[in-house]
Amino acid sequence: NKRNLLNNCKGDAYTKIPEARERKKLDDRWPDLGNTEEYSMKEQKFWEYEYNKHGTCCQGRYNQEEYFNLTMKLKDKFDILQTLQNHGIIPGLTRTIKQFGNAIATVTSVFPSLKCIPNNGIMELVEIGICLEPDASKVIPCHRPWICHRNQNKGVKLL
Repeated sequence: NKRNLLNNCKGDAYTKIPEARERKKLDDRWPDLGNTEEYSMKEQKFWEYEYNKHGTCCQGRYNQEEYFNLTMKLKDKFDILQTLQNHGIIPGLTRTIKQFGNAIATVTSVFPSLKCIPNNGIMELVEIGICLEPDASKVIPCHRPWICHRNQNKGVKLL
């Protein structure tokens, strides 16, 4: 349903991933950037948060393992960091919101949701949202997109 946000749905809560090989595959593609690899692989708080927020909305279509396999497949398909790099957007540089969005749209065909936070007078990009049909068959415009700033020519820094 394009009108509903698929966040925090009722369903089975996250179950820790016991297999080290599976955790490593997931960490290679979807790391917890706020913690050490050792901590994140053991505690799995980041993946727990993401699954409980988004993965629970896929139940009935995907179980937890299938959800994470899908996230890895989508990461590989879109490879946002490589796409940004291909467009001259690298960590530490400031680019416009429009430049970020247009670069990502080259692989998604849709302008993404961009979430920023101010830090010492500089807007920093902290999250890129790509919205999908519930079956993940195609990218769609986000129902309530974040926007870093109304002025798409405003500078944003990639950390």
